[in-house]
Amino acid sequence: MEFFKKGFKSLKFKKDRPTPLGDLEEKVMNVLWKIGNGTVREVREQLNENLAHTTVMTILDRLYKKGLLKRIKEGKSYRYFPLISKEEFEKKVAEKVITDIIRSHPETAIAAFEGAIEKLSEEEIYHLKKMIEEKMRDEKK
Repeated sequence: MEFFKKGFKSLKFKKDRPTPLGDLEEKVMNVLWKIGNGTVREVREQLNENLAHTTVMTILDRLYKKGLLKRIKEGKSYRYFPLISKEEFEKKVAEKVITDIIRSHPETAIAAFEGAIEKLSEEEIYHLKKMIEEKMRDEKK
């Protein structure tokens, strides 16, 4: 997959956004994750917004250049396909945000993590504990 070849570092994060995607890019990706693939026209129809054909085409091209989409020529147009699932994308974004926070403000991150744990169920805490124990065992090897 091109996305993984380029690596997540190819996506630029802005300081005021928790995601490397702009609002329209995020909406377009959500459409493609929902329908699986689409042309500019198909994506534009699904967006239910009054956007110019060229605007949607530009957004799809940007997402392609960022390595999030592949495209296949169909006649005079392209059909776009997501290269990463929504779940995997969200996981990568969360990992990046959490890592950045821990590195820049470790005390704040730990306090926030403690607060988040208090809101978890016993089952979720048990699962988290098992994940941590497994990670610690792997590091000892």
